[in-house]
Amino acid sequence: MCGILVSQLSKVDSFDLINGLSSIKHRGPDQSNTYIDTDSQTYIGHNRLAINGGLDAVQPMLSECTPWVIGVNGEIYNDKSELDVVKTKFRTKSDTEFALRGIEQFGVNFISELDGEFSLCLYNRKTKSLYLARDRNGSKPLYYYQSNEKFIAASEIKALLATGVPAVWNKNYLMAKERFLVGAEQTFVKNIYSLPPGHILECKNNEVQIYSYCKVLPSYPDTFEKLNINYESAINQFDTLLKSAVSKRLPNENFACYLSSGIDSSYICAMASKLTKNTSSISIGFTNSPLDESTKAEKFAKQLGIQHHTLSLSQSDLINTFESAVYHAESIVPNMNVAAKFLLSNQTKKLGFRIALTGEGADESLLGYNFFQHDIATPQKYQHNQVELFKGQAKLEKRLNFTPSAASSTFSISSTLNSLRLDEYYYTNYQSHLIAPDDELITSPLGYSQWLHYNTVFQDYNLQALGDKTELAHSIEGRQPFLDNKVVGFLHSLPTNFKYHNGINKRILRDVYSKNFPDFQVEKQKIPFLAPPNLAQDAMYRLLNELHAVASNNVTLGVYDINKVINYVTFLIKNKTTLAFSEDIIVCHILSILYLQKHFHLKI
Repeated sequence: MCGILVSQLSKVDSFDLINGLSSIKHRGPDQSNTYIDTDSQTYIGHNRLAINGGLDAVQPMLSECTPWVIGVNGEIYNDKSELDVVKTKFRTKSDTEFALRGIEQFGVNFISELDGEFSLCLYNRKTKSLYLARDRNGSKPLYYYQSNEKFIAASEIKALLATGVPAVWNKNYLMAKERFLVGAEQTFVKNIYSLPPGHILECKNNEVQIYSYCKVLPSYPDTFEKLNINYESAINQFDTLLKSAVSKRLPNENFACYLSSGIDSSYICAMASKLTKNTSSISIGFTNSPLDESTKAEKFAKQLGIQHHTLSLSQSDLINTFESAVYHAESIVPNMNVAAKFLLSNQTKKLGFRIALTGEGADESLLGYNFFQHDIATPQKYQHNQVELFKGQAKLEKRLNFTPSAASSTFSISSTLNSLRLDEYYYTNYQSHLIAPDDELITSPLGYSQWLHYNTVFQDYNLQALGDKTELAHSIEGRQPFLDNKVVGFLHSLPTNFKYHNGINKRILRDVYSKNFPDFQVEKQKIPFLAPPNLAQDAMYRLLNELHAVASNNVTLGVYDINKVINYVTFLIKNKTTLAFSEDIIVCHILSILYLQKHFHLKI
């Protein structure tokens, strides 16, 4: 993977641009290069993790015969034979060059043909137009900021702040996070936005247009045409597609599979080891915790005959790492999972690996989450007179006579956090920046439930905080077979009972797994990736000391009253030996804000 920093018509000092690019050096430690067009004041900086193409595939990459310049973060898996071999002359083995040659032939619209996990920037030296794009699932991040004086974009928020973008809290983000309803385009910094998945941003003369390049987006499952197919045929087709998704992501070097006891990572690891001898596995072990899956993972790896590594973590390991993990995750997080994933990626690097195959995306399209299953089995009817959490919610839910469990399950947590706000924000009515889509985009209760998850937690937390950013913090490239374009499209086109049936989730994956690996057993039900509740007394005292330090400097804590927060934490210390699940979420929420404010000097 790589890091990108782009600016146009900007009065940003060149030293600040260098600082911005340096702040994301961890994303691409092998090469750093820039392209500058002084006429249009366009700057493209690129930090490269040199996986494909060797050191010759320098980025930004310039076309020799057309005006195009390109910089890519991620991996593109298209075969070069997809382009006209007569017209196309490749000078490297880089996947970035494939994208460049395709755009030379077909223009910006060729982005819709790209297969992979990527974000990219394009610049036309003739028209002076700048283009940004992300893959249709949103696997790789890309953020932008626009003012009257400049347009600037980067792979991480910290790079934008390092160039002088104002570090001001996005108050709506803070309050929407209480309900896990932050829209996919929002960030914790005011006026810094995430480019939506499957979209292109076009900038010329500081005028910005954003539009989708996909006919259908994965975040709208109801828009996929349903297949008329029997279950046995579906198993065979899915088997072929998923095997291909794993195969195309196998590198020509040793790599790791992140392995738990669940079926997602077990299938990826088993199939990878079947296809190549370069496969190893790595898992996390939590000391003295019922959430520990390491023994099962070790046993499974031994059955496969591959080398396995276990990273054993204690409570103190997680709490000591949480601050660094939040800094890299650039998000308010509800638990210690980011610290565990951060340490896992660090261990992967220490073991000498640069690439890890991961299971992200399986639960979304295969209905693995409990809240999806609850919404299928016991759907909650729409209740009148509820406060809207986002624009158009009431109209949508009235039409479907349905409220997703994910929209109503966080009331107690949000009520407690609301009570900790500053007086001017106490019970302030807010709406997430989410907007209910048009009627034809959501036609079923399940489609609504999936849309809500895809456009909130999946983007900010699953793919970025837990995925890309904690991996790239240690220069680890994560590859996600379950987010393959054809795999996701196929699964969205299947009947629901092919995926969830008689209380069994991921039905079709389980049958594909059994077809390929009949001798290997996996867990029947999903075990979520959760670090143990970690906030023991010593950690709580540490938090209290940091809160007092903030209070002594007369600094606010976002929209929260520092004294109310101190009283709440003091109460927990005095009255709780072990935190309840909801209390753990609240304290991690507060800790995240504390560390983001500490590192990025945010003002309200």
